[in-house]
Amino acid sequence: MTAKDRQWARGFARQAISDLRVREQLVDSKAEKCHRLHFLQMAAEKASKAFLIAGNGHENVKNSHAYIATTLPMIARAFYGKLNPKSEIGGWQVQAIRRYAGEIQLLAPALNNGDTRRDNSEYPWEDAQGNVCVPCEYSFPNIDDRDQDRVIVLLIRLIRQAAESYS
Repeated sequence: MTAKDRQWARGFARQAISDLRVREQLVDSKAEKCHRLHFLQMAAEKASKAFLIAGNGHENVKNSHAYIATTLPMIARAFYGKLNPKSEIGGWQVQAIRRYAGEIQLLAPALNNGDTRRDNSEYPWEDAQGNVCVPCEYSFPNIDDRDQDRVIVLLIRLIRQAAESYS
């Protein structure tokens, strides 16, 4: 990895850590779910980019939101052992992380799964019945971001671990 690639990986990693801190503040203040998810999505995206830049170089990582679903499971495999030195990540955990990663990726308004998913954490959208839905009033039923959910806790720890390793 070149010095410039290290700078880019560090930059994305540092911003991911900052996004996770803001998410934690939002959780503590009981902010709407859309805001907590928005900062989780941004942190996951930036940690994913830091991971990819470290392995492939900055020039090979595009400006896209579409990295989370494929990269977070790779991060899980790469960093789980550092969090739990005496065990390997289980298949059920990888599957759960893959599912959450796909849902987190879809929170970005630009990634609407071929226009089949309009719900996002940032902008109002129109549902299939023609109703305008507002993120701060929407429940985001496909993802549970509460800190009591063991998969989301593991995923956030992995995002943090990856970001800290590149910062």
